[in-house]
Amino acid sequence: MGSIQNRRIPSIALWLTVAVFGLLLLNAEGLMAGGGPAPAQAPMGEMLRIAPGDGDRCPVCAMFPARRPEAAAALTLEDGTTFYFCSNGCLLRAWLRPMAYLGRPQTAIDRLGVLDFFSGEAVDARGAFFVAGSEVTGPMGPAIVALGREDHVAVLRKRHGGETVFTLEALDDDLWHAISRHRLPADAAAQ
Repeated sequence: MGSIQNRRIPSIALWLTVAVFGLLLLNAEGLMAGGGPAPAQAPMGEMLRIAPGDGDRCPVCAMFPARRPEAAAALTLEDGTTFYFCSNGCLLRAWLRPMAYLGRPQTAIDRLGVLDFFSGEAVDARGAFFVAGSEVTGPMGPAIVALGREDHVAVLRKRHGGETVFTLEALDDDLWHAISRHRLPADAAAQ
């Protein structure tokens, strides 16, 4: 009887190996077919509701935004497709390189939502003030903090420091490199 059990274990291990390999192959085929990142389970909606689901993954780093909802951000395309991000930094990377991270041009982006650091309320990223280089940390390490009110910038800097203050409109490759010390990938359209 002991020999029968020993024979079953390798067959179970082999079955599990084949199943895992098959799932990986299906996922790779979906990405190669131009599937890109999976959209969010629930849309952000008109009221900038940033509520990532347990299965939503950040299209930039593949983290789960629902695990740290206080740091989450969101982007909605013109067709209503929503993507949730683990942090403002990942959202800003996708804003600068949407073809690389979302497979869509920047003109397809309708709305961007971030959470105000002090109130936790969702605000339009196009009107927000961002602070980089503070002591605030998020899921990816040093956080880029979003604020819905300009007068809160001085408060944040007094409490937590902050080297660079900018708006979405001012963000470009050079500023991104200065605040993150990283280069962005080439856009998929340029490759």
